[in-house]
Amino acid sequence: MRRLLPCMALLLVACSAGSNVQEGLVTTLEGQQISLQELTRGKPAIINFWASWCSFCKEEMPQLQAVSNQFEDIAVVGVNLQEDQAVARAYVEEGGYTFVSLLDPAEELKKQFGVFTQPTTFVLDAEGNELHRKDGPFTSEELLQWVEEIRSVSSSPHVEDSVEEPDSETSPVTGPLTLWFKDSVRHSIPLDAIVFGGPQKDEVPAIDSPTFVDASLATTELDSLRGLFVSIDGDARFYPFAILNWHEVVNDTVGGVPIAVTYCPLCAAAVVYERTTSNGEDTFGVTGLLYQSNLLLYDRKTQTFWNQIRGEAVVGPLTGEKLTRVKSEIVSLSTVKESWPHAKVLSTDTGFVRRYDLDPYEGYDEAESLLFPVDVVDERLRSKRIVYGVVVDGMAKAYTQDAVQDEGRLQDTIGSVPILIQYDAQTERVRFTRFFPGTEKKEELLPLHTFWFAWVAQYPDTDLFE
Repeated sequence: MRRLLPCMALLLVACSAGSNVQEGLVTTLEGQQISLQELTRGKPAIINFWASWCSFCKEEMPQLQAVSNQFEDIAVVGVNLQEDQAVARAYVEEGGYTFVSLLDPAEELKKQFGVFTQPTTFVLDAEGNELHRKDGPFTSEELLQWVEEIRSVSSSPHVEDSVEEPDSETSPVTGPLTLWFKDSVRHSIPLDAIVFGGPQKDEVPAIDSPTFVDASLATTELDSLRGLFVSIDGDARFYPFAILNWHEVVNDTVGGVPIAVTYCPLCAAAVVYERTTSNGEDTFGVTGLLYQSNLLLYDRKTQTFWNQIRGEAVVGPLTGEKLTRVKSEIVSLSTVKESWPHAKVLSTDTGFVRRYDLDPYEGYDEAESLLFPVDVVDERLRSKRIVYGVVVDGMAKAYTQDAVQDEGRLQDTIGSVPILIQYDAQTERVRFTRFFPGTEKKEELLPLHTFWFAWVAQYPDTDLFE
């Protein structure tokens, strides 16, 4: 979500993707079978047929990416024309294109749409009816006109003043959940509120075998990189957002504690949990599905979905369980090098080919629009304003990052509970402490760093520190 420096000096090792595309199947670039209808159902769509060697396609791809970034209500889908999986995938990753591109090895989609050249672009309404076809390159003016047209006839997401979390119940599975569960499933969130985020299961691959380098080896050009810092029993580790943007989950063990470092780029929600459930130690992956624009994790043993912001199981056998939070800090690499010189930094040697020097969500934190709908919109703050949110005795309250950093020390109450908030500019650490009146007891709270819209979507009755 943040602008990254043009190069990352940490070791980057490319791994070649194996080709496992079955003849005749429409697949993602990762080789997983999928249908075009799954990606466009209920949304207007722009379908672009492209090839990596096509000069016009090279000009169009950044424009399509811009539409995908800006308009969550439009499905942007690329279809590669008869190139090898490795070639198409390398081209997409090199360009940092995050909208879905498909492989069409048996020319199924090519024949369906009657494509004879590249690029060819189709504009469909939400019912799948063809509105426009362009053989050859489109102009930026044409693309803008198409976007305005299909957005003018598509319905806006329904916005309510509040949202209530239903009690746990069991319902028949529908839509994307049919790929995960049979017949019916236990859940605590509305199943129809779960939306497809674009990537399929594990196409945003969690890092299960992280490697690290000494913080002292990172060059000064990288000092401004920000990320999550965790220290347990003297074992200090830093996880740059530049890497988490592409993986969202790192399954690691720090100080002997099995943890899951999680980050949702759509929400700027950064939180660390112990990766232990009622089934024991587990690992977590990325479903590719979203709830309130927030990523849904899944555990590998039971395939239960977990709300990343709340750390709560919301769909599947473990529904209702909660993960244990692990204390973490959001700091810059320069602070880590100065305050914890012996810390380890997550290496770009992840086993995956990703452009860690590029931010796939660059500019999203400045845009007011959201890529995916939420049930609650609260205009007390700009939607992408960073806040620290806490819940005390069932009452939620948010504090803007600016207020915390500008004041340095804040005294407040949540309900009748006294709260002290402290910010150390040297270490970039934020401390929330609750006090128990009439006693010497106090307790450190673990705030959640996220966008305002994401906090309100999860806690619609939240108070806001003024």
